[in-house]
Amino acid sequence: MSPDQQRGASLIIALFILVVMLLLGTALVRILDSQDDQMVLEVNGTRAWAAGQAGLEWGLARVLNRGGVTAAAACGAAATTLSGGAGLPAGAGLGGCRVQLSCAHTAFTLEELVHNRFIIRADASCGSGGLVVSRSFESQAFD
Repeated sequence: MSPDQQRGASLIIALFILVVMLLLGTALVRILDSQDDQMVLEVNGTRAWAAGQAGLEWGLARVLNRGGVTAAAACGAAATTLSGGAGLPAGAGLGGCRVQLSCAHTAFTLEELVHNRFIIRADASCGSGGLVVSRSFESQAFD
């Protein structure tokens, strides 16, 4: 093999190695980006769970500790939207989260006494852009 042919072969081998390294680097960047998105989704999922639980407790407190308000009116008032600073803490923990509450009320008579059944549903979502996570909770309470 002549020296010119050896230089040409070395150039081809060098280009091949560069292409392989570029492909490996691109794959590594994609893997790291994917892991970053997964971590953000996991954090947003935990935040949505906490926001949903807080919303559920907020709704239950409104219907079970209603004072002189009728059960139907308390249930209607509990159906609202909570967000950071408006029912949810405004700090970084639940900031950017939103909870939609709904309430269904049924009155029934048992042993000549009127009782109330409440079904509170909390649909929570946290995150922004394409990394939003939602959680739904439902609780039933009687008084």
